[in-house]
Amino acid sequence: MTALSYLIAGILSWGGIGWLVDHFVGTTGIFAGIGAVLGVAGGVYLIVRRLGA
Repeated sequence: MTALSYLIAGILSWGGIGWLVDHFVGTTGIFAGIGAVLGVAGGVYLIVRRLGA
């Protein structure tokens, strides 16, 4: 359950930041996609680092 929480939190937080950047820059989803990918990478990093999985 903790691992799933890390992944969801990473996607939502970094994807949300990317969406805000898209909104201010005027693009359509480019930075949100990049943010979601970074969120997944960060979530996997936290899972490996903290849970040792």
